[in-house]
Amino acid sequence: MISIIGGGPVGSYQAYCLAKKGHKVHVYEGKEKIGIPVQCTGILTHSLKDYINIKKSFLQNTINKAKIIAPNGDDTTIKFKQEDYLVCRTKFDQHIADLAEQEGAKIFLKHRYKGNEGTKIKVGDKVVPTKALIGADGPHSAVAKAHNMLKDRKFVIGHQVTVELEVDDPHLMEIWVGLGMFSWCVPEGNGICRVGIVSYDKPVEYLNKLLKMRCPKAKIIGKQTGHIPLYNPKQILQKNNVYLIGDAATHVKATSFGGIIPGMKAATILARDMNNYQQTCKKEVGKDLYLSLMIRKILDRFSEKDYNDLIKKFQNEKLIKILEANSRDFPTKFALQLFLAKPSLLKFAKHLIF
Repeated sequence: MISIIGGGPVGSYQAYCLAKKGHKVHVYEGKEKIGIPVQCTGILTHSLKDYINIKKSFLQNTINKAKIIAPNGDDTTIKFKQEDYLVCRTKFDQHIADLAEQEGAKIFLKHRYKGNEGTKIKVGDKVVPTKALIGADGPHSAVAKAHNMLKDRKFVIGHQVTVELEVDDPHLMEIWVGLGMFSWCVPEGNGICRVGIVSYDKPVEYLNKLLKMRCPKAKIIGKQTGHIPLYNPKQILQKNNVYLIGDAATHVKATSFGGIIPGMKAATILARDMNNYQQTCKKEVGKDLYLSLMIRKILDRFSEKDYNDLIKKFQNEKLIKILEANSRDFPTKFALQLFLAKPSLLKFAKHLIF
């Protein structure tokens, strides 16, 4: 039997992939319900349809444009050739769990992982044998900790509120660079928006500043907050019969801090070849995550002037077309095109050195 700790979207998708190949799979989730509480903006690129069918049951809105705003107020707008999906994370997570169960995986709620006893694991009050243990239990993974696989992790904080707010274009998301690491306003539809920030520190201060600037009178109807891991290229993914995936493996883009698509891609790799998971995953998933990390290191050293200059450069029609045609999940596929189209972008690379 294969045991998966964590019933989030990546853990459940891993169960689905393994069960579909005929493995006996148990998923152990510590919470009472799948998908609660919500700790994510819930916006996913069109790459999602490479892994699952898009269902109206969890789809709340589609986003076809992003307006990126500099500290000085200048902006540029990217029109997506393929729309993003804004999902209800609770219904989305539950849908993937349902897919896993339909393939024969069993999901146990209120079963928290407590450690290993030889070739057995302790979950809740049970001790169960397992031939493989997969940690999909988030950024502070208990599985990783129990097997000395945590390494040196760094985290950022995602802090978001849901507000009552009417917008002119219900399919346009707004992104501010340089406020926190970046911040956003994403419309759900029906007069509701998700407004939030990602930062290393002071999340409440940055979010209050954003709300005061964007929607000072908006009524707050919900809050979500949580830690997000920075990708660690030295992270151990596989140790004997123990594997890490998703946030537990730091499979998160350091540019947008989305982790569901990289996690799902890693899940397909693990289901395909468990023996060579670490090597294959670092090759097929790690290269884009590593480039995102390098971009993040550059952005972390930006001044307001740098952000203003960057947005001004991205008002260039050639650069806009490159961004519109590519998925931000895979920067290795278009980064070189950007530099060739606008060589002056290389000036920002100095921040990796100085």
